[in-house]
Amino acid sequence: MQLITSFDLIKSEYLSKDRFISYHHQLRLIFSLGKKVKNVLEIGIYNSLLTDILKRNGYEVTTADIDPNLNPDIILNLATDFSLPKNRFDAIVLFQVLEHIPYEQAEKALQKLAEATNKYLVISLPHNSMYLSMQLRISDIPRSRYLSLKIPKFWSTKPVSDKHYWEVGLKGYPKKRILNSITNAGLTIKKEFTDPVNPYHYFLVLEKTISKN
Repeated sequence: MQLITSFDLIKSEYLSKDRFISYHHQLRLIFSLGKKVKNVLEIGIYNSLLTDILKRNGYEVTTADIDPNLNPDIILNLATDFSLPKNRFDAIVLFQVLEHIPYEQAEKALQKLAEATNKYLVISLPHNSMYLSMQLRISDIPRSRYLSLKIPKFWSTKPVSDKHYWEVGLKGYPKKRILNSITNAGLTIKKEFTDPVNPYHYFLVLEKTISKN
């Protein structure tokens, strides 16, 4: 088993301010699905933070990852012809995962995950763009307001990470293409957004529309 020291965790991007903003949205979106959603499959794990919080709030969580050293419940490689029980999970969640496999394989994985979920898929994808964000704080309003401008890097083919095969907004991967792939997988977009503080993470709540077999 791979040992991760506290010093390694402190240095890790997984404990950065931006990452905690994403953890907030991950949890908020899962909680918003309603009380009937209790059986969750989390694909792509690292420090088990999301899993632990969900379990503490009464969720039944099954974990899946390609790395056996992380001790997931299921060893799962989305780039292969994997199989999961159909309609098994109330929600399947995977954040910043699909971009780690070629796009055509990601499309096939989405179709299989749509079959495995009973209702929802909650995902985030990297959105590669140039952006300008301004924060407005008004004393009588408790929450900040943001003015933001985001321009996808449609002229570039270079992802932020060398571990990514593709990212939303890059040349060949416009947002329209990603949304079409989601629809073709039998999923309906219920919610989509980016946080102006961390616009690199593009969140989507997807609902299953294909009929159960």
